[in-house]
Amino acid sequence: MEEEPTEGVWELEDGTVSRVASGGVWRNGVEDLTYSNPFGQEVERVWFEGKVVFAVELGELEVDLERVKVAREYQIVYDVELGEDGKPIREPDRVDGQFNIYDSVPGMEKYSPLWQFNYVVVPRDYEPNTLRSEADCLSSGHPIRRSTVVEN
Repeated sequence: MEEEPTEGVWELEDGTVSRVASGGVWRNGVEDLTYSNPFGQEVERVWFEGKVVFAVELGELEVDLERVKVAREYQIVYDVELGEDGKPIREPDRVDGQFNIYDSVPGMEKYSPLWQFNYVVVPRDYEPNTLRSEADCLSSGHPIRRSTVVEN
């Protein structure tokens, strides 16, 4: 009997395990993903370097930002007001239809499953999904407000 490898890049479909064929993980700028979502979790689409990836949000948590590694998530808003604690005083005025933006994905050195929110404040005539990467946000000239809000 041939020994089966225990590590590698695998996909699961209807309980069947198979190796992922070498090649890209993107199809037309969207992450090539099969996910059955057995627990009915909300899945969101986010931008990463101009491509759409999928993420599951597990909720907000308190962390010591001086001691815990976090990745950056950019949320495009028309308005946000942060209190002295770095948290929004009221719900930010989000741009409808705009996906949030991640600075990293698993496998990258700067990746973390904990995301610190950075609010990019855009004018009312902003076209949703014009900003699609961290580089877009940083070079846009729009103010960026770093919060202490962290989500997993």
